[in-house]
Amino acid sequence: MEPQPSHTGINASSGTPKSSTFGVVRRLTWTFVLLFLLLTVIIAIAWSVMDPHNPRFRVSSISVSNFTVSDSELKGTFEIELNITNPNRKVEIMVDRFSVSVFYGSVGLSGATVLQPIYLKKSSDKDVKIKFSSRDSSTKLSHKVVSHDLVNDWNKGIVNFDVKMLARIVFEAGIWPSREKFLDIYCGNLDVGFVPIKDTGKLL
Repeated sequence: MEPQPSHTGINASSGTPKSSTFGVVRRLTWTFVLLFLLLTVIIAIAWSVMDPHNPRFRVSSISVSNFTVSDSELKGTFEIELNITNPNRKVEIMVDRFSVSVFYGSVGLSGATVLQPIYLKKSSDKDVKIKFSSRDSSTKLSHKVVSHDLVNDWNKGIVNFDVKMLARIVFEAGIWPSREKFLDIYCGNLDVGFVPIKDTGKLL
């Protein structure tokens, strides 16, 4: 009897488990992506419906004390009172990173930063006072034409200032993620009278 050839069994591993795992991961990934896109669309629609408006800024008063100006230097203490209004009935507002500067023409004279955030409830307003210390208000006037015009206006008793502000505005509405934007705010053509005391001025 001839010997029978021996057969060695080879178990080929199947690729099915790996393919199945990859398919599950892929489906989960697409599910999360679709949920994220759906949530993004819902949030965008919600904010579009609420349509938040920017807060309104108004300079209520300007007081200047210890004010002196020469051909090369300006010194003084500015106190500015702002009224900030939230016109939204459904959205609250937070104002932070808020800086305020006083300009004469295109030349910045002094500035300050409000350190504490300002919170405005729905359909509300708030008065904010900002004082620039005399030390911080000392400014070298490098533009001779500007300094000459400023001295002339001061001698006449009325100086026209501009107030420029930069702020981050955060809109908040209940459970919805907040929205933010940066605003440049300009309040111009503010006449300050220095009569009869030349070193003291108030908004006319």
